Amino acid sequence: MTDRVREKLVQLRNEVDAATTRAETAESHAKQLEQQLLERDHDIKSLTIKLEQAESQLDKREGELKDATAKVRDLDARTEEAERALHVAVKERDQWEAKSEATETKYKAAKAELDELVAQMEGL
Repeated sequence: MTDRVREKLVQLRNEVDAATTRAETAESHAKQLEQQLLERDHDIKSLTIKLEQAESQLDKREGELKDATAKVRDLDARTEEAERALHVAVKERDQWEAKSEATETKYKAAKAELDELVAQMEGL
C-alpha cells in the first residue's frame, strides 16, 4: 500500500504543481489585465478632458460666430440705410442740377434781353 500512497502523493504533488502553475499564470494574466484597465482608465480620463476642452472651444467659437453674424446683420442694415440715403442724395442732387440749369437758362435769356434793351437804348 505504500506504493499506492506514494503514487497518490506524487500524483497529488503533480496536480498541486500544475494548479500552482495555472494559478501563477492566471495571477500574471490578471495583473496584465489590471494594468491594461488602468491604462484604459487613464486614456478615458485624458480623452474626457480633451472632449471637455473641445466642447469649451466649440461653445466659445459658437459665441464668436453668433457675435460676428450679428455684426454682419448690423452692417448689412447700415449699408442698406446708407444706400437709401445715397439714393435720396443723388435724387436731390439731380433735382438741384435741373433747377440750376433752368435758372441758368432763364438768367441767360434775361441777360440777352437786357443786353438787347441796353443796345436799343444806346441807339436812341
